[in-house]
Amino acid sequence: METVAVTCPSCFESFEVALPPASECPCEVDYDCEVCCRPMVISFADGHADARSLDD
Repeated sequence: METVAVTCPSCFESFEVALPPASECPCEVDYDCEVCCRPMVISFADGHADARSLDD
């Protein structure tokens, strides 16, 4: 399983998340930070991931 690094928009810590299959991208996933547990949305596209807070 391929992973990609994500930086939490709340605590700014980085962690790895599983990259969805290419056939499912682009997509957005609700996710809780693995460090501070705050919710975020992770957008996956072209093998990259960008995280944003729910307030953005």
